[in-house]
Amino acid sequence: MPKALTPARAAMLLVAGSLLFHVAYAGLVALSPQEAYYWTWSRRLALSYFDHPPLAAWTIRAATDLFGANERAIRLAATLHSGLFLFFLFLAGRRLFSERAALLATVFALLSPLTSLGQVVITPDAPLLSGWAACLYFTVRALDEEDGRWLLAAGLATGLAALGKYTAFLLVPQLGLALLLDPRGRKLIASPWPWLGLLLAALVFSPVLLWNAERHGVSFVFQSEGRTRTFAFTPVLVGRFIGLQALSVSPLLWLALMAAPFLAARRWREPGWRVAAIFSLPLVLLMLVISPFHWVKMNWGAPAYPAALLAGAELALERWDRAWVRRFTWSAGALAAIFSLYMHLMPLWPALPFPARDEMFAGWKQLAARVDAERRAMGGEPLVVGCTYKPAAELAFYLPGRPRTQSAGVFGENGLQFDEWLDPAAVKGHSLLLVIDPRERRTCEGKAKLCATLERLEPEVARRGDELVSAFELYRCAVPADAEVPLPRWRTGRR
Repeated sequence: MPKALTPARAAMLLVAGSLLFHVAYAGLVALSPQEAYYWTWSRRLALSYFDHPPLAAWTIRAATDLFGANERAIRLAATLHSGLFLFFLFLAGRRLFSERAALLATVFALLSPLTSLGQVVITPDAPLLSGWAACLYFTVRALDEEDGRWLLAAGLATGLAALGKYTAFLLVPQLGLALLLDPRGRKLIASPWPWLGLLLAALVFSPVLLWNAERHGVSFVFQSEGRTRTFAFTPVLVGRFIGLQALSVSPLLWLALMAAPFLAARRWREPGWRVAAIFSLPLVLLMLVISPFHWVKMNWGAPAYPAALLAGAELALERWDRAWVRRFTWSAGALAAIFSLYMHLMPLWPALPFPARDEMFAGWKQLAARVDAERRAMGGEPLVVGCTYKPAAELAFYLPGRPRTQSAGVFGENGLQFDEWLDPAAVKGHSLLLVIDPRERRTCEGKAKLCATLERLEPEVARRGDELVSAFELYRCAVPADAEVPLPRWRTGRR
């Protein structure tokens, strides 16, 4: 007789089917600029990088070493981390609440645009989420079994999440609070296990500390001072925050994910609800506080959503006898599925309405073909300079032979990770081919100062159907042999 379709088996089949679909889909769409950028990191393995810790790049390198440097292989890194995220999400939900709640949360994670596309688009959020969900699970298991050895696993998961993205630092106080507010956890605090787990997390994260120590803490400065420097009270940003977050998971589901942490906190005396609130509410509150002062990007709230999904699923199941709850749940699921389907089809079907300037998958292969033709016409293999990391990374991937490219650091602007690789000797006395995406404002403004001759070429126009994506500006630049190529301050030891 066939085995009964238990919630665990149903979740396994749904996750496996979704991952396989996204592996097939991954080869159909050009790399986004962010993916191409992280691929450039993987070509030069390092302990860490300017913008983020290294785990996304390390995973990309492992995948491309096995399967070649192509879109599908690069995105296998996202598939791996998404599989781990969904696995630990279900396990955590089963322990916090029930298998049914864990299955419902898994279904919504598969339907949500953010976590659905997260199975195919590789960013530092992928290892962050897989490590975050694993830390949640191991913390719950340590409490349930009153076994501090599971806190070693929680520490390992925290370290791996932090190797993905600095947001993982929130896990340390959250885990500590989960232990302090639970009588079982307070017993564990008196043991060596949580402290050994914290030490293990620090050891796992130590490559990032070493990299930053050699570079005057540049990554920490960029992600702290660099962000807070632009703080200013701008009420319109609240609307942008709400809109982007609602788009990222779909509007009805976002409302549920915002409400669930607060409703969970009201039941803080119950262990499952308390842990769900601790692992979701702090980041939700942080986003709400920051949103009037700084642009909260679409993906920033993602770590709050695993525990919020689980709490929301259990709340729905508790009230399933109420017709409005069933209608809201089915409607939220249907709307999330529609949003996800639309976002999957958008890069493949230009007829779908979408703001062309925001289309980040289109035009790069066409631009690479044009730049290759201009390079051959110039002769001597001129250095290609993209005036932000986006064209620099996309051209590094799509140009024949995949040459080394550079970014705006050549002109003394912030070239992000490309500044680490900037070699003045490769610029002085050489020809450059500059590419400016006019969607990015105020880039390569020092080109006239550095270039002895500067020739503007015909722009390369990229379209999405009939809509203009961008009219890429191209320039030929001849740099004198005695030109001064400024290095970034963190390369010279100055702040």
